[in-house]
Amino acid sequence: MNKKGILTIVSICVVAIAAIVLAFLLHSTSSKLKQTQAELATTKTTLQTTEIAKTDVEKRLTETQNTLSETQSTLEKTRSELSQTQEILQNASEAARKIAAERNTLQKDKSALEQEKESLRAKLTEIESELQRIREQSQRSIAAIQERFKDTVGAVLDDAGRLKLDVKGKILFETGSAILSTDGKSLLDAIAEEVLLNADYSAYAIRIEGHTDNTPIGGDALRNWNLSTERAIAAVKYLQEHANVTAERLAATGYAFYQPIDTAETLEAKAKNRRIEIILVPPQDFLSELLTSLQNVMTSIEAKGSQ
Repeated sequence: MNKKGILTIVSICVVAIAAIVLAFLLHSTSSKLKQTQAELATTKTTLQTTEIAKTDVEKRLTETQNTLSETQSTLEKTRSELSQTQEILQNASEAARKIAAERNTLQKDKSALEQEKESLRAKLTEIESELQRIREQSQRSIAAIQERFKDTVGAVLDDAGRLKLDVKGKILFETGSAILSTDGKSLLDAIAEEVLLNADYSAYAIRIEGHTDNTPIGGDALRNWNLSTERAIAAVKYLQEHANVTAERLAATGYAFYQPIDTAETLEAKAKNRRIEIILVPPQDFLSELLTSLQNVMTSIEAKGSQ
């Protein structure tokens, strides 16, 4: 065989081997391609599943973030409310301490008020007892005065324990005069003997008050002042100088026509208003104003004690 034939055979062999190798490679590549395609399909499926999962996770994450935001908002609100509650509790605690302190003070005040109330109650009882004694004593004197002086002297006892003797001006003085008449002097002597010098009234102050009617004397109302005052002074002087009444007990006041006992414009009313009043004032420090004041204080104490 010549060289050319050998090359031909070799070429054919090479081509055959190349074809076999190529066929093998093609078969191998085809298998790998199919495998790759299968893996790609699996990967696509996995990717789709992953995308769905991702979407779900993102949705849940969004929901979680929203929930977290709401939770944080609620937490902030709760913290704010907690802070307010703590402040309220702090204020309440402080208020409770103040209330306790005030209650303690009120309790002490209440005890002090109770003691003061008992003291005032005892004082009121003493005053009322003494006023009752004065009333009973004065009622006896009034009965004796009415029996002795008939219609010439009126006698009343006021709420303060003051005995008031009302003497008609005409009996003591002539019209428009401040000079005591003879009958007037006798009447003052009798009043001094029966009442003013009575041992029951020895410590009483004696106030003589002069009163006129509202007819101006000589057309001048100021002369009514003068007359009422001069008459009161005349009675005081007589009682001191002739009836042996201690000067320290006596006082004279003129009221003209400004304290009438009858405001009618009649002759009878005017006659009533022309008068001398002899007022015996008890020495004790418990006039009706004091009694009223003490009773008001008692009422106030009762109100405070019940708080």
